[in-house]
Amino acid sequence: MDITKSVKKYYNTYNYPVVNLYTNRQRKHHIKLISCILSYGDLSLNNILGKSMLDAGCGSGEKSVMFCKYGAKAIGVDFSSSQLIQARKLAKKNNLDIKFIEKDLVKDDLSDLGKFDIIVCTGVLHHTRDPYLAFQKLVNQLKKDGIIILGLYHKYARLRYKLIRFLIKLFVSRSYDSTKIINLLTNSWLSKVFIHAPSNSIYDRYVVPYESYHTLSEVKRWFKKNNITLISFSNNVRGIELFKVFEKKSIFFIGGKKIWLNQIKKDKLQKP
Repeated sequence: MDITKSVKKYYNTYNYPVVNLYTNRQRKHHIKLISCILSYGDLSLNNILGKSMLDAGCGSGEKSVMFCKYGAKAIGVDFSSSQLIQARKLAKKNNLDIKFIEKDLVKDDLSDLGKFDIIVCTGVLHHTRDPYLAFQKLVNQLKKDGIIILGLYHKYARLRYKLIRFLIKLFVSRSYDSTKIINLLTNSWLSKVFIHAPSNSIYDRYVVPYESYHTLSEVKRWFKKNNITLISFSNNVRGIELFKVFEKKSIFFIGGKKIWLNQIKKDKLQKP
């Protein structure tokens, strides 16, 4: 299976997240969600004014639009042309001039994007064929003291979803666009389990052709190898990670700041 082609085809068919922002409640919830993501980089919507930001794997563009509304200079990249069409429509609807560029985080050169104060990449790396390589390439686009925030599926918290995905492929269909799967998740008696989730969220949980799984300790090693100092991470991965099999939230967030080698040497010299 060509992971990149199959995942790209999936997201060209089923755009995600396509957030509804019609009511005050929906808008407030979205602001709260984005604020929470930024908090892992010790940031908020109120202190990104004038900051250069990369929304890496921007999907349908909701985060990019929010960043720009609060004064950031944001660029969105995604490998799905269909997603980018939706993102550009959203920007136009909000009277914002945002660059949305088609890029594959693993395969493509990112240097032409420039350097950024902040890079946000949530729910993306675990759908690539080489998450660590994509992470390294993103780090290369950080400015000195730049901040990166990641969101990744947790190896143990995601086990129940992994099991359901396996059973769907085994007993229903291996094709993500199978009518049988769509009916199972949205129209059958089993769909009552997923009644509080919109259809695009259900598909993203169970039908995306490929996903990988990670741990906090693993990503901490990524940070250390690439001179990223840890800022904070989400509460759902604190403690013994193996026990996270009982955790409801299957994605965890982690943020860090890029430290240059000269600064690392200086810090070592200052230690008693």
